[in-house]
Amino acid sequence: ADFDLVSPDGGPGTFGRVEVAGAATTMQANLPQWGTYRITSGEQVGPVNTLVGVDGGWRPLAQGETPPEGAPVTTLQTVTVSDVYVSRGRPTNEVLAHPGGTLTIRPITHPNQVLVSGGFEVQLLLNGAPFPNTAIVLYDQGDADSDVANFVATDADGRARFNFQQPGTYVIAARYRGPAPAGSPAEIRSYTTTLTFNVLTALPAYAEPPPEERPRRRREGLGMGR
Repeated sequence: ADFDLVSPDGGPGTFGRVEVAGAATTMQANLPQWGTYRITSGEQVGPVNTLVGVDGGWRPLAQGETPPEGAPVTTLQTVTVSDVYVSRGRPTNEVLAHPGGTLTIRPITHPNQVLVSGGFEVQLLLNGAPFPNTAIVLYDQGDADSDVANFVATDADGRARFNFQQPGTYVIAARYRGPAPAGSPAEIRSYTTTLTFNVLTALPAYAEPPPEERPRRRREGLGMGR
């Protein structure tokens, strides 16, 4: 119920089938409209954890553990967002403009039209404003979550461009840790936002909607006498 499907026109979509089997959840989306949809987890807020400062860093305090005398202590809560874009037929751009969440990745290149030859450009936003000088990590298939060596830093406008040597499925991830908003149960919030996408060697031949499903164009400038 926490996952959202945003339709090409910006309205809510629906999942026709949801199955949970062990650690995997399979969702089948209904795609009645032609164009690009966003499937998003929305902001998933985790439990509050206690952190203790040790040797210049922070680590979780184990259950029942007493922090060392004089060590600083704080509380932290994670906020995660996962997005993916899916197109029926030719991709459209309406749903790209308004990604949701505090820390968001806004595609500049259409995520369903990423080519090895062209790369992938995105913009990172924090509370709707460009977020500069921040690392966005690129993960190839099989990369561990802890591997953060392959990254691109955002420029002054929060933009970053990724280049690829081969096609495949990739994930980009941005992280930010900062003070929690007023009223939060923790002092610190740790935000992680990911976007999953495919890199192609060439664009496919797009299916087109049948005539009865194509948007009608207004005929302008036709007088009554014509």
